[in-house]
Amino acid sequence: MSESVPDPPAMSDSSPSRTPETAQERWQDAVTRRVRTLARTGPLHAAERSKHLRDLDLSNVDFRSLSLRVLDVVIEEMGLGSGAARDEVVEALGRMLASNAPTIEAADAQVIADLTVDALLNETHRRQAFSELYIDWTQDEPVSRELLWHLLREVELPDGRFVLRATTEGINVYTGMLEYDVQDAQVAEEAVLHAQVKRGRIRDAVRTAQNARLRSIEYQETLGRVLRLVQRDVAQVSWHEDMAALLDGARDHLDDRLETERQLVDMVSQRVDDASDADAPRLAELIDILQECQGRHFRLHREVIQASNVFLDEQERQYFRPREILRLPDLEADVLAPALELASGPWADRVGALMRCFIPASAQALLYVPQLADRLLAPPRAEARPDTELEEIVLEAAFDARPFFDAKDEAHVEDVLSDLPEGGASLSSLLDRLRQAEGTSRAESLLVLTLLRTFDPSAEPAGGVRAEPARRTLNDLNYEGDDLVVLRTNRASSEGTAAP
Repeated sequence: MSESVPDPPAMSDSSPSRTPETAQERWQDAVTRRVRTLARTGPLHAAERSKHLRDLDLSNVDFRSLSLRVLDVVIEEMGLGSGAARDEVVEALGRMLASNAPTIEAADAQVIADLTVDALLNETHRRQAFSELYIDWTQDEPVSRELLWHLLREVELPDGRFVLRATTEGINVYTGMLEYDVQDAQVAEEAVLHAQVKRGRIRDAVRTAQNARLRSIEYQETLGRVLRLVQRDVAQVSWHEDMAALLDGARDHLDDRLETERQLVDMVSQRVDDASDADAPRLAELIDILQECQGRHFRLHREVIQASNVFLDEQERQYFRPREILRLPDLEADVLAPALELASGPWADRVGALMRCFIPASAQALLYVPQLADRLLAPPRAEARPDTELEEIVLEAAFDARPFFDAKDEAHVEDVLSDLPEGGASLSSLLDRLRQAEGTSRAESLLVLTLLRTFDPSAEPAGGVRAEPARRTLNDLNYEGDDLVVLRTNRASSEGTAAP
């Protein structure tokens, strides 16, 4: 594919010469960068376009604004710590929805917030990278390429908590400067900030400083990702070709940033004494932002200086550690590549054995609480009647077993249940009355078991009473769970269910 380039306009001799090839290279690079920039914002627009497919009324909801607010909260928490918890993001989106769509209920706001976060995580495609095809114009001929990127990730911290972290692309989407290198953007914003402070444009300087703060977080994430890669697998990093030059450039860049930020802090501090009442709070905020960036760059500078030792330590740990005699196979070279060369028949015969190696047998969990609760609350099963008659075995009792509940316990329970008020009584109050009547712990157990038996709709009434859920917690020191309302069966048949 070829495209003609118009001749450049005529210029005077004093102007620098511009050839058609130079102009062509410039627009090709710019168009390719901006196409990649537009592609990375696709997930935000996709969430907005698909909102009419939901059962909720989302006419007043803008998923693009919600997505940018998610990135705002996450990047803010990345500057203060290690990331934002999902509850913090949902709470921020809830307040945002309440101001724009007050008719949305809390449960629906929770659903909308989860949809927004899941869209940024690409939950629909199991959190894989977003993918988009585009045309690369920077080559001699236009080439179709695939762009892969993430906007948001959910990572686990060492203490077991899960937090959301914005990727470099996500931070770029939020700041709106995807086509600029992060180091160049930092230098440019510091230059603009210096000029704004010098001219007394404090309000604009605060906004610029906030953007510079985002750039410092982005640079920390970019450089930290490379350093973490060394700790995971030192074989993926070429020290002499890539890391050495990267760290040298990072040290020089951080030295310049620290010196520039020190000068900016001094310049702003000199203006605080003579500042007006309107500018004084903004100058204080400006100093706080610059000092925060300084602290972040100091910590990053220390990590860069120690990166050489980290690389050597990781190389020693990963390459020179004692290894087993049996080498594990390379899944890509020793398993996948030979498998792709097989015909479908032999490959199908080996799938069963291969899956048994990849997915070994595992025992199920010993206790699954939801299933246990369902089985405990299920009605009793019907007794199975065998087709064949079994000979009944006569057993001789070795001793007379005494019942657990004696006649005194039964009398205490009968007295309590016989004196029910017209509107019924709660299980909590009945237990209190039983204790006041000096009932034993066995009598308490008999009372609870009797009422639980009447709670079963398939069971026959016991003692002329029945129990219904009270929709509140049982207030008792010896028993836990939901409270019950105890009613007389003759009142239930004439008046229906009584209110608790």
